Amino acid sequence: MAHFALSQGIPRWSAIHLAAAGLITTGVLTLGLPSALANDYMSCASTLLALDLETEMVAAACALAYRPTEVSSCVTGVLSEAVLDPRDVLTACSRDRRPLEVATCVTDIHTTLPVVSSLSVLDHCHRSLLPVRYAQCVTGLAETASLATEESMVRCIAAGYRPENVAPTYIPMY
Repeated sequence: MAHFALSQGIPRWSAIHLAAAGLITTGVLTLGLPSALANDYMSCASTLLALDLETEMVAAACALAYRPTEVSSCVTGVLSEAVLDPRDVLTACSRDRRPLEVATCVTDIHTTLPVVSSLSVLDHCHRSLLPVRYAQCVTGLAETASLATEESMVRCIAAGYRPENVAPTYIPMY
């Protein structure tokens, strides 16, 4: 049999050999990972401590973050455009799923529109599920509909719109 002769030349690997090879490969590939993560947390903490935030607050925010550098980037990004208490900004950025988008939202609204309350802008951007899209809504309404910034923020954050008769009905019409 021709196919039997070919199979004799191929080495047979048992499950133990394959498992050992997989563990060795995984160990080699992840050698640099813990130090990279530690640097992210160190970078987060050092950036936030430079803003004169309390050590306890910084430690909690950086330790709980999935991507700690995004939290510190959010705080510094918001503070570069808005005059706010860094503690309020850290609270909003560390409790949001998309901290970089929150920073983008705040900066877009501040650079495009006249803002009466920076805290209100931060709060609305933080409460929005899609902060960048929210900022587009606010700036678009304020510029084209000649609404005040606060009025456009209230309209864009409202969840009152309920589309009706969108899906077809499967109830027979007799």
